[in-house]
Amino acid sequence: MKKIRWKNKLALALGLILGIGLPLQPAGLFAPATAYAYTGSATVKAASLNVRSGPGTSYQSLGRLSSGARVTVLSEQTGTDGQTWYNIRYTSSSGSEATGYVAAAYVQTAVTYTTDSDFEAYLNSQGFPESYKDGLRQLHASYPNWVFKAFDTGLDWGTVIENESLPPRSLVNTSSISSWKSVEDGAYNWDTSTWTGFDGSSWVAASDGIIRYYMDPRNFLDETYIFQFLSQEYNESTQTREGLEAMIQGSFLSGTVGTGSSSSGTSSGSASGPSADDSNTGPGVTVQSVTPSETTSSASGTVSLEGPVASISSREYNLVGDTVVSLESPGSDSSQSDSTQNGSSQSDSTQSGPGVSSAGPGATGSSSEGSSSGQSISYADIIMNAGAQSGVNPYVLAAMILQEQGTAGTSPLISGTYSGYEGYYNYFNVEAYQSGSMSAIQRGLWYASQSGSYGRPWNTVEKSILGGAQNYGENYVKAGQNTFYLKKFNVQGSNLYKHQYMSNIQAAASEGAELSQAYTAQMKQGALEFLIPIYNNMPEEPCTAPTGDGSPNNKLSALSVDGFVLTPSFSRDTESYDLIVDTSVSSITVQATGADSKAAISGAGTISLNGDSVDVVITVQAENGSVRTYTIHVAKQSGGPTAGSQTTGTGSSSPSSGSSGTESGGPGVSGPGSSGSTSNTPGGSNVTIVTVTN
Repeated sequence: MKKIRWKNKLALALGLILGIGLPLQPAGLFAPATAYAYTGSATVKAASLNVRSGPGTSYQSLGRLSSGARVTVLSEQTGTDGQTWYNIRYTSSSGSEATGYVAAAYVQTAVTYTTDSDFEAYLNSQGFPESYKDGLRQLHASYPNWVFKAFDTGLDWGTVIENESLPPRSLVNTSSISSWKSVEDGAYNWDTSTWTGFDGSSWVAASDGIIRYYMDPRNFLDETYIFQFLSQEYNESTQTREGLEAMIQGSFLSGTVGTGSSSSGTSSGSASGPSADDSNTGPGVTVQSVTPSETTSSASGTVSLEGPVASISSREYNLVGDTVVSLESPGSDSSQSDSTQNGSSQSDSTQSGPGVSSAGPGATGSSSEGSSSGQSISYADIIMNAGAQSGVNPYVLAAMILQEQGTAGTSPLISGTYSGYEGYYNYFNVEAYQSGSMSAIQRGLWYASQSGSYGRPWNTVEKSILGGAQNYGENYVKAGQNTFYLKKFNVQGSNLYKHQYMSNIQAAASEGAELSQAYTAQMKQGALEFLIPIYNNMPEEPCTAPTGDGSPNNKLSALSVDGFVLTPSFSRDTESYDLIVDTSVSSITVQATGADSKAAISGAGTISLNGDSVDVVITVQAENGSVRTYTIHVAKQSGGPTAGSQTTGTGSSSPSSGSSGTESGGPGVSGPGSSGSTSNTPGGSNVTIVTVTN
């Protein structure tokens, strides 16, 4: 299933507006339902959370707290943004005790519970490790009817992380801090201090550290993010029209549409969400070029809560080449022209995940919905029917549509009036990705216009929603990927690490947070079932999100000794060298140049040679604090070289394998004729992004 590129951008804006990944949600989401202000211990539930000098985003940032950080809530109050803020006491980066303010929506307050022997026995029978139990106990105290099922993947944790780290299976937006970005071969160019772009220049490979954080279920055992583990099968007894109506209230989905196929009507809508709530690196963010805000991504803008998507075979194919799509007119029968792999009929490249809106959150505009001969049907009825037919929870379908098209529903993909594709709709952005000269919007509507599977052509709103739901139900929910987590991280079945709906590392958590909004307090008292993965050889404690920023380039571009030749010849990846000099040589002059001008180099210069051997250690400290050392082992030998007696080389490094910054890519990466780079400086890292070229 493919998504459109500009969805990458909507994901980051939303994430920032909501808190890196948290969809529009009420303030104080995690606070106990009491009539009085909460005080006491609490835990940060965002990857990186700003601490401010006052209750609001306009106040100065005093620093950041990472996920899992323990704080003490001293008081709460309504901030200048209208949201609930906590005045907290915390331990600062210097180790001293400090006070400040944080957005309440990103803090988990303590829940008082008494030991439940039956529940403890149940946890043991399910095989939950001890490190999972505290979070589950807290949830059980608040929601005693919830059912937590352990999904034993049987997979080794290290092996899973290694596979999900292969670019471009897991991506982050370029605005993310540098520690969220991979520096592995093919992902980072050490010669130029640039990251390789996947799905265009806006997305780069995620680092091992941030993948560990988002894949660790223990980081998301709270009443919001737990919904990424919610089983998505249809259940008519618990998924009601009333519940759906409560979920979609205030969005364009609360209205009606025409049942015909040709003419189009217009419905207007607007959407707005809470202001930035000071979590900028929480689940689900993707960024567009924006103004610094509340997350480590240090960006805000319009966001798609999912970001780039990877469908069935897309990401694997992206590694070796591009997919050529023939551009046909509406109604032509070439819907199977997409490259396939592993028996999949899905296209091999994607752009962005659910959550996109051309106007973004807060936009106001008109959206033309298919209408016809005067008869109409409510979105609620269509979605309930789609759930029953597809076997997918209708709340999940509604959440996906709202993420795909925005609360106002202003996307061209559902207007029915897009030039050249009038009367066609694609509510789930199926196969909507940029390919050749065809834009993501055009590609998605072209797919909708073809005769073929899933009830196409989608020339009515109802057909689009029913067909898209059937597509998702057949290829994901009924295939065992029946949670948002498994939709992103395929750790079940025979197609491990492939057939993954999206590549944005934050997508599963973000969609889970969005889905949590569909369930009222009353609905949450029901017997909701959550499927929570466990792995072999997991770390004893939950993995924390990396927080460092700045250029990671701690390599040299040149290393030489005046008048002498090093053995072996210098290469930036070789850290040990030998040098033999005559016993008469009393000193040498070492020259060292960093690949990045912001790196600090020590140990070079004039070195006295006292004794028969000396190790000269050159230390390179990157802007982000990471350190690499190069060592020259100098040995004195009678009759050895003297200064100038050897033919000296340049001492410079030649690019090593994988450092060119270019590689083949599938649809969604920039094609021939692209600039190959952007001027964006991601997350204050003082690096640029290079786009994959064909």
